[in-house]
Order: sequence, then C-alpha cells, then structure tokens
Amino acid sequence: MIQHIWLFIAAELIFSATPGPAVLLIGACGLRGGFGDAIRANLGIQTANAIYIVVAALGLGTLIAASAAAFAAIKIAGAAYLIFLGARTLWRAGAPQPATPALRGSPYRLAVLTQLANPKAVLFFGAFLPQFLNPHASLVPQYAVMFGIIVAGETLILGLYGWLASRGRQVMGTALWRERISGAALIAIGALFAATQRP
Repeated sequence: MIQHIWLFIAAELIFSATPGPAVLLIGACGLRGGFGDAIRANLGIQTANAIYIVVAALGLGTLIAASAAAFAAIKIAGAAYLIFLGARTLWRAGAPQPATPALRGSPYRLAVLTQLANPKAVLFFGAFLPQFLNPHASLVPQYAVMFGIIVAGETLILGLYGWLASRGRQVMGTALWRERISGAALIAIGALFAATQRP
C-alpha cells in the first residue's frame, strides 16, 4: 500500500479543486457546448492522466520533470497551441455555426492534448506521486491505487465545475459571449502554461 494514503487523498482533492488548466478547460467546454461537452472533456483529462500514470510507473516522468529542455519544450508547445485555439475561437465568435459540429469529439481531444501539454501535470505525476511510494512493495499496485484516487476525485470535482458552467450557459444570453468567454479561457490556460516556472 502507498505511504500516507490519507495525505495523498487530501492533496489530490486540493489539487483537483484548485482552478487551473483542467478546470478552466472544463468550464470553457461546459459554457460553450453544455454539460455533454464538459463530460467529454472530463474523460479526455482522465485519459491523459492514464497515460501519465503509465509513464510515471515506467520512471520517465521523473526524467522529464528533471530535464530543463523537456520541461521548456512541453511548456512552450502547450502554451502556443492553447493560445492559438483561444485566438481562433475569439476570431470566429459570432460566425454562423453548422447545426451539427464537424468535430463532435473535439472537447475530448482538446482535453487530452491540454492535459498532456500541462507542465504541472508532468511535475505532479513525475515528482509528486513518487513521494508516496513504498519502495519495499510492488510499485504497479501502488500506482493503480493512486490512479483510482485521482480518477475518482477529479471526475467528481471537474464534473461539478462542468455542470456549473453548463448552467451558466443556459443563463447567459447569446452564443457570441459564450464563444468569447471560451476563447478567453483557452488563452488564459496558455498564459498559465507560459508563466509556469521551474520549481
């Protein structure tokens, strides 16, 4: 069993509830496309987390977190991509939208890419999780328990953020403002990535 499991659970819940790239993205998707889009984005976040947990279990996460070049590349690529998406959303705000979106799975894909490009996620999985490992026990079951805790906590918390954002979508007036807020949120996420400093 992992060491200090209750401390890990508390820390995970705090990290999940703290507004950051994942929260902003879920909120933007819920505001723009409703609760269904927020759920798809939530699944995308958890898919990226699954990839990270496998990478961390293989010991590569610590390597990436320790490499200044890898960290900088991830940060710059993630920031540039999200700022581009946000700017494009703002540019297209108010333009006629097709009745059926061409990319129905886009919230999921955007969430996967966002979480994979998140430097804080690299540090969380590569540097934070290993602190709770019991080196005298098998690592795979410990990572499995951690992943279960992460999925349970984040799915509920991000789901709540998505639901609140979708309710705001119903209250808010026009699609124009939803597009503007979504675009601004994506740019804010990119700015967060760009401002992230190495610990």
